[in-house]
Amino acid sequence: MHSCTRPAIGAVLLLVLATACHKPEEDLGLDVLPEDIALGTVVVDTSRIVAWNILPKPGKTSALSRNVLGTYLDPDFGLVTTGLVTQVRLSTNSVGQDTTTGTLVCDSLVLSLAYDPASYGYGNRDPQGFWVFRVAEDLHLDSVYQNDDVPSSTPVDLLAGPRSSYAIEPFQGPVIGGDTLSPQLRLRLKQELGEELLSHWGGAELANNDNFLQYFKGLLVIPKTEASVPYQQAALYFNLLSPDSKLTLYYHDGATSTSLDFIINSSSVRYTVSRFDHDRALQPTLPMALQDTSIGQQHVYLQALGGLRGELRFPGLENYSSAGHGALAKAELILPVEGNYFPLYAPPSQIFVFRKDEEGNDAAIPDQVPSSNQVGGYYDAEEKAYHLVVTQWLQGVITGAYPNTGLCVLPGSNGVSVNRGVLCGPENP
Repeated sequence: MHSCTRPAIGAVLLLVLATACHKPEEDLGLDVLPEDIALGTVVVDTSRIVAWNILPKPGKTSALSRNVLGTYLDPDFGLVTTGLVTQVRLSTNSVGQDTTTGTLVCDSLVLSLAYDPASYGYGNRDPQGFWVFRVAEDLHLDSVYQNDDVPSSTPVDLLAGPRSSYAIEPFQGPVIGGDTLSPQLRLRLKQELGEELLSHWGGAELANNDNFLQYFKGLLVIPKTEASVPYQQAALYFNLLSPDSKLTLYYHDGATSTSLDFIINSSSVRYTVSRFDHDRALQPTLPMALQDTSIGQQHVYLQALGGLRGELRFPGLENYSSAGHGALAKAELILPVEGNYFPLYAPPSQIFVFRKDEEGNDAAIPDQVPSSNQVGGYYDAEEKAYHLVVTQWLQGVITGAYPNTGLCVLPGSNGVSVNRGVLCGPENP
């Protein structure tokens, strides 16, 4: 152990330990300890770390703040493919009551998906093609849907016409009927579906939402083709709770034209599905790391939406107490980002760490609880590193309150983005 040393490049656990030694650098964490204990401290940055990558279990993506749709090929992480599932609902009950359906004519049927104003997505704005399918199974609002829950659907693509791709325009809204709408992707669906909806005007299927969702269970939207060229296309972010995200039926009765919105709101089931093919990476390191855990000592890969997570172990931490280092002023985990990265594949703005509970499941560390969230974990672009304060968790390991089962590392916005990053492993030069 060294007193008052500088942390090396790579994953580092920096401990400020209460002992009878020197004053710590910059008085790190002295406010945590009583004054009589804080008189003697030592800084240690040589705790051993073992790191590797794993494929995470599927995670929740339903009822979150945004949804993801699109595909791109990442040279370091491989192929990313995402899609969205959503119910649409009646905007009013008793649609078409007292209407003669034989005089109604469908003009068009359009699915509108409003871009998330905070971020249009992850990657480039090259055109993309899409498929839209009709969901063939019941979706339940009280169910938790995960990124691998691809619903059964009818095999017929609902998109109208021969159009193979759509321009991605997240900064310029379309003008419809003289009104400029929020930026959105507008997918025109087949006329036959609009005519089918009109055939139920005034019928039981459109009397209320319970009946409607039994008849029309939802939509599955996925990319039409997989990305094949790196640095092109993107996983796009959509706000389905925007009033501009909806299914609109335009129709006329004689000379009178009108429209009806089928809305998406908080009562709609909506979630994201994802698929990752890491073997498609142009660089071999990640596929090798998933076969050989020792590569984690050099590189730790993180990828949101069910892509990748890092595992960290700290052998011997439980022995600190018997060595005379029983009290911590501060424990900080430092995780640098490796090398340079494509600007549109920026590292996650924040990362999180979790401990294991008695059943081996992820559990928040005590430093992360809402009443005293002092972990940090935000990306420092100047230093190109993350700093995470894990003092209370590590103190619990030293005292025996928690088993020394290590920590897992996940990117923030895990269910609503495909953020990714490569961290320096503990032996990275």
